[in-house]
Amino acid sequence: MATWVDKYAPHGPLVGRLTQLADAVGYRVPVGGDVLDLGCGSGDLSRHLASAGLRMTGCDISANMPARATASDPTALINLVRLTPNWRTLPFAMAMFDAVVAASVLEYVTSPDEVLRECARVLRPGGIMLCTAPDPTHPMRWLEWLVRMSGRIPAMRTPGSHWPRADRYLTYLRISRQRHATGWWNAAAAQAGLLTADRPSNAAVPSPLRLLTFQRPTN
Repeated sequence: MATWVDKYAPHGPLVGRLTQLADAVGYRVPVGGDVLDLGCGSGDLSRHLASAGLRMTGCDISANMPARATASDPTALINLVRLTPNWRTLPFAMAMFDAVVAASVLEYVTSPDEVLRECARVLRPGGIMLCTAPDPTHPMRWLEWLVRMSGRIPAMRTPGSHWPRADRYLTYLRISRQRHATGWWNAAAAQAGLLTADRPSNAAVPSPLRLLTFQRPTN
């Protein structure tokens, strides 16, 4: 089974997502800027951005993921912070970061409005938040909705069946709770004190994900 590191490898299936997110951050944040990778997972994005000259802080609720974040490159200059599973406040000072990146994170959280407020708090005035979320208008998401409505396919119900990949995907559908239209996200961001920002045309994230870009006001 491919690991996350394998998926983000030069010929891995997710390398395009990694490159385009990194390009979007680089478009907005100058070299030497402070960036928070919220839900850093295996740390591939953090390492990629650190190699481009950004000062990276990665955080995750997983006990294992932060350790993996530097396993393939122990010299990577990434500050790693473990979050508690039910965190409500990020362990960072106000106005600490030039950018917050949340790649495929918001779809899993219980209260995205609280997460957005915390991201706004730790951003400096004019700071940018870049996040990816499922695009509910993409045909793949329509199919997922049908699977959700119909329940588990019988052949996939039994643990240890011959459909391990299907079981993993159905688990993903169960925990991917926040699937909203862009307007919903924009309104939630506004409530959190963030403005909707235009994204660069060359920073599109491959569907079925959409890139959401928000900014903390400068005053």
